[in-house]
Amino acid sequence: MGIYEMIIGTMFIPFLFILSIFFSLSLRKRNMQKIISAEISDDLKDLKPREFFYNLLKMERTAKPVYCAEIFLLAIDTIYILFGGYAEYLKELKFAQEFPDFPINPMTFVFIKFGIPIFLWFTVLFLLLFALFMKKKENKRLAEMLDNLEKYRFLNYAKEDFINSEKIVKTGMVAQSDLKIGSRYLFSIYPAYIIPYSWISDIKIDRVYNRGGSYSSLTFIFTKSFKYEKIFFAKKEVAEKVRNFILRNEDFH
Repeated sequence: MGIYEMIIGTMFIPFLFILSIFFSLSLRKRNMQKIISAEISDDLKDLKPREFFYNLLKMERTAKPVYCAEIFLLAIDTIYILFGGYAEYLKELKFAQEFPDFPINPMTFVFIKFGIPIFLWFTVLFLLLFALFMKKKENKRLAEMLDNLEKYRFLNYAKEDFINSEKIVKTGMVAQSDLKIGSRYLFSIYPAYIIPYSWISDIKIDRVYNRGGSYSSLTFIFTKSFKYEKIFFAKKEVAEKVRNFILRNEDFH
């Protein structure tokens, strides 16, 4: 019975970690699907174009379940380590008093039993800090992109195109949202992109190989900038369909 208790106690936090991350990523994916399908409130639709897209595409809108899961795990793991570790220390201290010749220090047993939860605590803390850093970075990039589009008076048409378009393409990538193909714009929720077809000078398709397999990417080259953007696809034929649709569009130059 003691062995089973030890196994359950050791694996409780890892199991909770996996379960929480799985559910948070599922909720994040669902949030992105709702946004890309324009399942949004009337209050949001009534906002001016820049505020509309900023509130729609800001990173915390889709990533909030992940933030909440990380904060929850950090709190639960902290309580588990502090209270569980202290209880285990008292237990081992009593054992050491009964058997003073036993060579191993009580704290050593505590670190052995709570090694995985302690490691996961630092892992979750790192992931949370990294997520907050990425939120600040992505929201800054989003604001700059919207300012640039607003300067050329594209946002009014982009908002109309986003709401009215029903063509959605599944990228098949876990870390990336699906795409909405408008009549004049390409939309991505994460990473947040609003790409006017009139700004695209060329689209290159590449095959990327790694240890986990292979996937395709579309590289968008723009007429008004030396920058380029990449969007990834699990299937090459899907990437080719998106490329061909945009190249045949009357707004493409």
